[in-house]
Amino acid sequence: MTNHQFLRKVLRYQKTYGAKATVKRSINEILNRMRRSIGHSHPHHVLFDRHALLTKIEHPSIKLVIFDIFDTLITRPLLDPENTKHWIAKRLDCRHYPERRRVAEMSLREARNTDVSLANICIEYVRLFGTTEGDAQQLQSIEESVELVLAQPLLGMIEVLKMAKQAGKKVALASDMFLPSSVIRKILKKCNIFEYDALYISSEVGVRKSTGELFHHIIEEEQILPEQAIMIGDHPISDQLIPEQLGFHVTALESPLTLAENFPRLNAWIEKVKLSGSSADELVLGNIVRTFFQVQPRQLLLDRASLTQCGRYGIGYAIVGPLLATFSEWLIEQANADNIKRLYFLAREGQLMKDIHEILTAGYDTPQSNYLVLSRRAISVAMIRSHDDILAIARTDYQANSLAEFLLRRFGLTLDNTILTTLERRGIWSRKRQVEIHAGQIDSALLAVLDTLSVEIHRRAAREREPMLSYLQQIKLMEGSAALVDVGYAGTIQGRLCDLLERKIQGYYMVTREAAAEVRARYGVRISGCFGEDLATPDQSPLLRYNVPLEMFMGSDDPQISHYRYQNDRTVVGVYNPLSEAEKASIPLRSELRAGALAFARDYRSMKDSGLGKLRIDPSLVVDIFRDFWEGTSEFERAQIMSIATDDHYCGMGIVHFATFLSH
Repeated sequence: MTNHQFLRKVLRYQKTYGAKATVKRSINEILNRMRRSIGHSHPHHVLFDRHALLTKIEHPSIKLVIFDIFDTLITRPLLDPENTKHWIAKRLDCRHYPERRRVAEMSLREARNTDVSLANICIEYVRLFGTTEGDAQQLQSIEESVELVLAQPLLGMIEVLKMAKQAGKKVALASDMFLPSSVIRKILKKCNIFEYDALYISSEVGVRKSTGELFHHIIEEEQILPEQAIMIGDHPISDQLIPEQLGFHVTALESPLTLAENFPRLNAWIEKVKLSGSSADELVLGNIVRTFFQVQPRQLLLDRASLTQCGRYGIGYAIVGPLLATFSEWLIEQANADNIKRLYFLAREGQLMKDIHEILTAGYDTPQSNYLVLSRRAISVAMIRSHDDILAIARTDYQANSLAEFLLRRFGLTLDNTILTTLERRGIWSRKRQVEIHAGQIDSALLAVLDTLSVEIHRRAAREREPMLSYLQQIKLMEGSAALVDVGYAGTIQGRLCDLLERKIQGYYMVTREAAAEVRARYGVRISGCFGEDLATPDQSPLLRYNVPLEMFMGSDDPQISHYRYQNDRTVVGVYNPLSEAEKASIPLRSELRAGALAFARDYRSMKDSGLGKLRIDPSLVVDIFRDFWEGTSEFERAQIMSIATDDHYCGMGIVHFATFLSH
């Protein structure tokens, strides 16, 4: 991009978002351009060739395949392997534990010629520092439990292990590790690793890979020659250099964390979280790193200019999942504090919100989750009782479009040629004129149209009101303490539900605009925003500034509800806008995004249930990562999402693609 092109973009930003937002976005874009440039100018070639390894394993001369365990088959979702000790320190409530634990281990190693076990390390710890944190057995038990809790599988390499067994090879696992084999076996079982023939742990054998002696031990035990074995592991010395010098075949891997260091945009976030010291945030980034950089079942392109990897799945995992998981944590606290009995997640963005919320709350005593199939069009028309109601609906911003489209999407009226001719003959509206509404301003011509058609609008409202009320009654929205859950922004649907039902409905949102204060005051209800509340301008939050892309990330495959009607048997049914071909084509693409987001929620729930203590993601982290992704999308990332489409007929935009916003 030339400087002239960049200046033109800056001027467009200022016109759309204002001066402060423009400065922030421009600085962020310059930083991302630099990081993308580094990524493009120094392409990273993944050292691992999966196909070549499988070919080597299948060779008749190979008798034994040896796998390293940690960061090869199993990893801990941490930003530094040594941080395991910090999690143990939290369990012990002893901030000095990591340093003391290190001293105890080094003291023991200096006094022995053989490798050391965790049991002996804990005994030495108690000898040096006393029993303030518990006796040696307690310390060992806590450390073993934390190691077990943090262990996560690296599925791609586990698949390679299974293929080695299928090829008829003997498989051994070898690790320089202080944990006893009984605990290692529990960790392997947790990660669904069963297909191995031998387990060599340095602390039990007494010798280590890092000295080469464990490899000599394995050769003797297995009665093979070094050239009949392959060693697969991530450590450049103990898994690669030393076995290669001894005559073993070697396949060099890189741990997920080591790989991540070569990706400038993601690594910048890793360094930020390291400095913050937040435990939950470390697990967020740690799981993202594990997901992006473990060996994949098929070779995926790793793009160094990108913040995310693994295509749309990775975007869902790293951007959408953490955002909605953080919102769910906040939602649980708010609803419990307000004694809310039922939550109603508003279609269609609420579908993924609800799915993630239910993953994080399953089995807990939390408010019941419900899916509320409503739209602004459906609720707004049903609640019309006065001319002021008609004007309130009309005032919502609307992009330039035909009068026929405006009346259909806002009021459910079909503008036939006869009515249009009448309006034109009276000098009220010309055929070529378009409707365009900004900042709630309605011109005199449109006011005249609405006056002329007010009887038809009221008739339409009366026809839709009773079926709507029946639907709301069926889903028990009229009973007990209930709250609406949505993306945001002004509490419009919440206010109209309060009007229609003549009762208080509370509201929880990701972010709210200043206009929400008016709804809050008028109905005396709660309208709370997780990531921002009563924001005056879009530049106060990227979630408000990029609200349409935010909603598209959470988009549902369901069509938009238009209104409710009765069938002949008085059963209430919904009438939906048909999906366009572009929306249908987006279904498999959205499915990948959604799969990634749900996978993150499951992984995070697993961490929350693991006994690591209370976890709470920092809301500013997930918002800033969303902003960083959106304002710095690489060409690879753009290609993943730009053709995804959704409808925004209510605001006159028709079918909207991500490409519309990526063109900035």
